[in-house]
Amino acid sequence: MKTILLITLCAFTVLAASAQVVVTPSNTHGWSQLDTRTGGSTAFVSDSTAPAGIGALELKTDATNAAKADYMHATNTALSAVTQLSYDTRQITASSPTGDASYQLPVCLGGIDANGNCLNFTTLVFEPYWNTAQGAVVNNTWQSWDVDAGLFWSSQTTNAGGACQVTAGAGGPPFYTLAQLQATCPNGVVQGFGANVGSYNPSYDIYVDLISFNGIAYDFEPYQVASNKDQCKDGGWMSYRRTGGGTFKNQGDCIQYVNTGK
Repeated sequence: MKTILLITLCAFTVLAASAQVVVTPSNTHGWSQLDTRTGGSTAFVSDSTAPAGIGALELKTDATNAAKADYMHATNTALSAVTQLSYDTRQITASSPTGDASYQLPVCLGGIDANGNCLNFTTLVFEPYWNTAQGAVVNNTWQSWDVDAGLFWSSQTTNAGGACQVTAGAGGPPFYTLAQLQATCPNGVVQGFGANVGSYNPSYDIYVDLISFNGIAYDFEPYQVASNKDQCKDGGWMSYRRTGGGTFKNQGDCIQYVNTGK
């Protein structure tokens, strides 16, 4: 299998540890839909209660079982080098009271060969409702999930040799920990990361924010609010907005807002 994520998505940019990157519709920083299907949709929405900024990413499905919504980012990171994964969710509505968006890691457990083929592909899926040690899903409430400390199920059954083998969970057990897979699959390579509402999850409306991978947290916003005067220069005032979404008349108007809030 070819490294599909690396072909279809922009390459992951290495940033300083503990950075926070603002993702907007006009500047996605490599994020995009990978396998969103008919009946599923993604959108950047305003939410004053979001854990960062004034917005979030919405993953939504209609009443059909075929609907699927995801938003993914490519990477090319050794599985052994993955140290920190997390995300925040807010369940607006779901056909199941415990339903939520999952955190997904498409991986090549056997690594990538000299021809660029992904060996022993599967997607590792973290779902909050299987990780009850971190608390139950609460409707209409922002919750943080410590993904790297949790349990994953595998989308595929594959054997990369030795102890590096997984069995498809079909949405449930058997479960695997990140530490377990790092120990048994030393050649594993992570191809991407992101959030997903899978098929057979009809009528879901989930907000997601601060999807984090190895210390870089992605803050999803419907637009970026001007916070320093340099952002207003060189035409930047046309791209930034006020907190409430209002636009600027010119550079001076933008700088005045940054300095005074008016």
